Amino acid sequence: MKGLDIMTQEAMENYLDMTLIDAYEVLTSNEDPWPNSFKPTRKIKFIDQLISYFQEKEEYERCAELLKIKNQVTDELENRKL
Repeated sequence: MKGLDIMTQEAMENYLDMTLIDAYEVLTSNEDPWPNSFKPTRKIKFIDQLISYFQEKEEYERCAELLKIKNQVTDELENRKL
């Protein structure tokens, strides 16, 4: 039974990896990936979580791309406040 638990844990980690990589691919595409219900603060929180994930994986190029997107969202938020 313990072997099954380990396999299940590995499968979940692989699924999480695939999901977060897919989310990165969508965010860095040329299309607007955000659901209408995502407010800028929620977008920033989501991007921060992705950055943390990719930092753990030492994928710093992806972190840099996500930081650019975060800065755009932050600028959008600041412009709304003006």
